[in-house]
Amino acid sequence: MNTQNPIIVHAPASKSVSHRMVMGASLANGESVVENVLESQDLFQTMEILSNAGARFEKIDKGTYKINGALPRGGEDMQHATDCNVHESGTTCRLLTAILASGQGFFHIHGAKRMHERPIGTLTAALEELGAKFLFEKEGYPPFLLKAKGLNGGEITVSLEESSQYLSGLLLAAPLCKEPLTIYIGGTHVVSWPYIGLTLDTMKKFGARFDISVKDKENSTDETIKWKPVDYRKITEIIPHEIRFRVRPFAGSGTYKSGKYTVEGDWSGASYLLAAGVLGQKPVTVVGLNKDSLQADKALLDILTKMGAETKYGDNGEITVFPSKLKGIAVDMADCPDIVPTIAAVAAFAEGETKIENIAHLRIKECDRLHAMALELQKIGIETVEYTDYLIVKGNPNLKNIAEEIQFASYGDHRIVMSLSLLNLKGIKTAFDNPMAITKSFPEFFDVWKTICISQ
Repeated sequence: MNTQNPIIVHAPASKSVSHRMVMGASLANGESVVENVLESQDLFQTMEILSNAGARFEKIDKGTYKINGALPRGGEDMQHATDCNVHESGTTCRLLTAILASGQGFFHIHGAKRMHERPIGTLTAALEELGAKFLFEKEGYPPFLLKAKGLNGGEITVSLEESSQYLSGLLLAAPLCKEPLTIYIGGTHVVSWPYIGLTLDTMKKFGARFDISVKDKENSTDETIKWKPVDYRKITEIIPHEIRFRVRPFAGSGTYKSGKYTVEGDWSGASYLLAAGVLGQKPVTVVGLNKDSLQADKALLDILTKMGAETKYGDNGEITVFPSKLKGIAVDMADCPDIVPTIAAVAAFAEGETKIENIAHLRIKECDRLHAMALELQKIGIETVEYTDYLIVKGNPNLKNIAEEIQFASYGDHRIVMSLSLLNLKGIKTAFDNPMAITKSFPEFFDVWKTICISQ
């Protein structure tokens, strides 16, 4: 056991949970207080759009907001559509598109250039079945005009091959439908299932009524399908065509339940801090994470452990990662794409090859993250092999102390900047064309990072 005193840092607030909590409170009757909201560019866009649609926000302390909810209300006609600028936030775009469709009026949804290259047609097609209308500049992509007049219930099927956010948006809007809504999953595979768990967890906290069932294969026939209920917290994966989600509308004019809510720490943002423990000279302890969280990126610890890292949970929930000798592994990261850049950077210093599999959906994130990490790691002499849906990183555990500063492209992507900053711990000086891309999810990153680096 490493006996060095660890560097102690705090995890940022969860971006995924912050979005969902703020959305729930914005739809609730009455006043809610949400604490530990991540104050980042993505959340500011979400709160601005919800404010434009009728909710009222009052900041009462850092990360703490008083929110008075309201059903979304848009403009009276196309010429006066409510402005909804999602900037670069896919979560904002996809979840709010469904939520706004449950309201009334016209909404103009648009964002940054990269956002206009990210698909949303699978979601909008499902919403059209429920009564929403869309007018696109380019079919299936932002920007678009949404005409909302409330959502009908019924049955729909949605594919999650591109993003689990399509289902999250539909689920959040479902309690506001006029009738019960049953959602089946189509397609051939599902990516990022754990984010659905976060959505359901938020809905439960805010009083939504739903149940989930899986196909009862033993008692089903070709003519009759039998279903059996399942606890969403115990689901580890979903198989297309074998699961259904049923959501009941709120009774009368009811909606989400107002109250006091707290956002947990972010495993995605903490991934760079935890990885610093294994690559640096001193252990790093991260405070503020929930070890029982439904966040997908909690998988980071399991992945680091398989690579040879020594990790430890403390008595008060803190997590410590120790400097360790690493080995390459094969790992399926379909459910936790946001930490692929973190693992790729760590793999650069592992013995042997690391194969990161089932990550084709990384190509439609803020940038093509699979391609970006392959190219940028090559700048420090790391051999990478890029395929359609996986990445191989051939590590060099002896790589360190490159004399010259390396110029990296950020691709405008917060996760590329933060993951490549891990190279600093091996004496590699990094420079980025847009270091402030980090404001999207972790505005204080470089302050925390400075603490880690100067403490080595």
